[in-house]
Amino acid sequence: MIKAIWKQPFFLIGFLFVFSLLTFSLYHYYVMDNEIYENQIVYEGITPVDKAPFAPSSEYWFGSDRMGADVFYQIVSGAKYTLGIAFIASFLRIILSYFGGILLMSAGRLLPVIKGLGQSFYYIPSALLIVLIIWPVTMSDQFTFWDKVYFELLLIVLIAVPNTAILMKEEINLIQREEFITSAKLMGGSRLRILFKHVMPHLWPKLLLMYVQQVIAVLLLLAHLGILGLFFGGTTFREYGLEFEIPVSDSNEWSGLLGGYYYQLRLAPWLVFFPVLSFATVIMAFNFMAEGIKRASGQPIMKRRVKKKDKSKDQLAAKNASFTFIHEKKIS
Repeated sequence: MIKAIWKQPFFLIGFLFVFSLLTFSLYHYYVMDNEIYENQIVYEGITPVDKAPFAPSSEYWFGSDRMGADVFYQIVSGAKYTLGIAFIASFLRIILSYFGGILLMSAGRLLPVIKGLGQSFYYIPSALLIVLIIWPVTMSDQFTFWDKVYFELLLIVLIAVPNTAILMKEEINLIQREEFITSAKLMGGSRLRILFKHVMPHLWPKLLLMYVQQVIAVLLLLAHLGILGLFFGGTTFREYGLEFEIPVSDSNEWSGLLGGYYYQLRLAPWLVFFPVLSFATVIMAFNFMAEGIKRASGQPIMKRRVKKKDKSKDQLAAKNASFTFIHEKKIS
């Protein structure tokens, strides 16, 4: 299965893009000291000719903000945090949902009630629910940065566990309907042995696909939270002149960039366009990876090797047999 995934061009394209972006972000942090160039005024000699924000150009590929900070390097700097949050939150979602799905296998009469509660999350926007819960925490000075990070991460994880656990339980049920599972039960296999010995080998590809899908869901949720003004780890304000205070993200995480620059959309549209484009390209890359996993899981895991017969030997045997039959005399 793993070899089949690596042979899929869709998966390779998505994986190489995400890997390259994450590598460049780490290189910018460790080698370039996470430096982001800032320049508010451009001079020709001693005469000022232009001031920030600067439009995209050969010097500023993605333009700059009102403080003169290069948007390209802000996006590169925040990539490791955005992807890291998505990876960790998705992993925790899958782990908790897996154990939740196993517990639901023995829920009995409580299963319809649990399904009803889980389906209620379909009708409540996740981003809005998180904002209503966490907004007083992020605006409070009594909590540290890491307290806010852990609390928001916990909400992002838990809000998806009910529905994902139900989906996990249904996937396990589909596998348990196979004939080999029935045979294992008739032979006296315990539930744990059947789960780990027979169910898990067929569940791994689906778990990998679900993980990639959860990464996409977390990225979309972060983008929505950024538009609503909720930055990961809290919101801080940076003074600009005497009249303005601009919300910024200290880590340059993409949802923070999107939310902070959303208020400057009319002044400099590129400030919103490029963070949105970053989210879109990364989500597309993960969709490519998901498509590659789907195509690989649709192929047979083991292929039988058919030995080619030696046609010359078969033809010679047939020729000799027919020659013998024609010239054979009947003995009375």
